[in-house]
Amino acid sequence: MTGKVSATDAVSAGWQLFKNNPLPWVLITLASVVVGSIAGQLANSESLGVVFSAQIISFVVGLLFQAFILRGALLEVDGHRPAIGDFFKLHNFGWFVVAAILVGIATFVGLIGFIIGAFVVAFFLYWTQYFVVDRNMTATDAIVSSFNAIKSDAGNLFALALLNVLILVVGALALLVGLFVAIPVTTLASVYAYRAITGPSDFSRAATAAV
Repeated sequence: MTGKVSATDAVSAGWQLFKNNPLPWVLITLASVVVGSIAGQLANSESLGVVFSAQIISFVVGLLFQAFILRGALLEVDGHRPAIGDFFKLHNFGWFVVAAILVGIATFVGLIGFIIGAFVVAFFLYWTQYFVVDRNMTATDAIVSSFNAIKSDAGNLFALALLNVLILVVGALALLVGLFVAIPVTTLASVYAYRAITGPSDFSRAATAAV
């Protein structure tokens, strides 16, 4: 771990990064919403088989766009302004899926005990998939790394989480159109905080070299 981060500085950085390169972020957010809605519509079928298939498709699509958006955010925070095509590449996706499932199970276990336990688990494991993509880690190593990184500056990161939730709520209240700004800004703020605490990696250099 290399440092600490101010919640307000992270949000400010997220806004500046979005403002300097808004079009790809609006487009990737729109694509995520549209594709997710299409997958979700399949679940309205009366056929159990179709509903089950739709849920699997929706889960996979959701993970794909999480991976795409995280990739773009890492590039953006590291100073490589991504074009829309730079989002649509996968990196270490197998472990990304495993990490998502393990974090989901851990959060569910926390929910069984106490509702607050689920929030605590989700908070400390929030960066699990960041480590999978950014550091090419396995799911279990990424879980441990996420816990240690967030624990190192938990107070400021909790404040950031609250600010991000507030921004998303305001975005949703703005006729949902505000989410096309709120989602990228909060994503970039979180990745900015991640980078400030965990330090640089070879991800963006390798990703841009491969382009």
